[in-house]
Amino acid sequence: MVAAPGRPGSAARWLVTPDRLVGIGRVPARATLAGLLVTVLAAALFLPSAGTPPEFLHDAIVATLRHGGDYYDAARDLLRTEPDARAARALPSTLAVVAAAQPVWMLTVLAASGLTMLLWIGGLRLGALLARSAGALLIVSLLGFGIVATAALWLAAPHAAAAALLSAIALVTRARGRVTSAVAVASAAALIDPAALVTLAAMGAIALLDGDRREPLLWLGGFGVAALAFVLHLHTLGTTPPPAVPLVPGGALARLIGAAFPDVPAAIAAPLLVLAGFGWATVADPLGLRVLALLITGVALDGVLGWRSATLAIALVAPGLALAPAALATLGRAALDRRRITVTRVTR
Repeated sequence: MVAAPGRPGSAARWLVTPDRLVGIGRVPARATLAGLLVTVLAAALFLPSAGTPPEFLHDAIVATLRHGGDYYDAARDLLRTEPDARAARALPSTLAVVAAAQPVWMLTVLAASGLTMLLWIGGLRLGALLARSAGALLIVSLLGFGIVATAALWLAAPHAAAAALLSAIALVTRARGRVTSAVAVASAAALIDPAALVTLAAMGAIALLDGDRREPLLWLGGFGVAALAFVLHLHTLGTTPPPAVPLVPGGALARLIGAAFPDVPAAIAAPLLVLAGFGWATVADPLGLRVLALLITGVALDGVLGWRSATLAIALVAPGLALAPAALATLGRAALDRRRITVTRVTR
């Protein structure tokens, strides 16, 4: 007896809820597997990885504030020689003021507390997606890898890391009927780094597609508050002369690969990114589409108004790898299905 295509078997019970591919036909399954294989090979061969440019301007402004200087005066002076002025202009004073008012170790404690909170909340949220204890352990371990990647990003670009950390907490915190706290966390991320406006926009758009009436208004409200703060920041900063030597940063997708899988060769990291995205795209839980939307919109809008939004979802990229095996098993069973139709003639 041969199982029907897409019928949940022992491998499909890897997830608590069957993946979105259950019920797929043999031909679509083979086409999907072929497309995924081509994409993985192309990613391994052609997609590079790149590091996120360090926020040297932020460090200089914090040092100036600790000696009694003013944020916007210091920013205007430094932007005249800053090679990456477009991205530097997009960073408001929030994190610099907090860093200057605290001892150096205190900011490290705050970052470590946020990463620990993500591990705790995210571990509970993601572990509930897997039906087996081994799967739960795997996805929590991969979340730990994402947290390590976020901590590594903090050393070079604290604004980008703070936005990624708070965006991840907002995504795993969000649940139907409990949206306010997630909106508040995402709004806080956008007040630190306006690139997190992409998080608010993506979450609001998915909520609108879900047909919810109240949730999109909450995300829109958070977006409006954070966007107003960003506009006021740009108005206060005013115009500055263009830098003498403009810096051409690495591509958005390359920086996402480099940040999500630090110290992993691009030939391995790029296919892992593809498989992680595939895992999030096929899981039936509402979190899957939200992570995928943040990945895509973050890369697509990177560079708009100087935002560095490509790295917003790095903490949740690696956990997607734990979700891919169930979808691959579903496709494999459907693609190998060889059921035959038997016609029986009955003579009366």
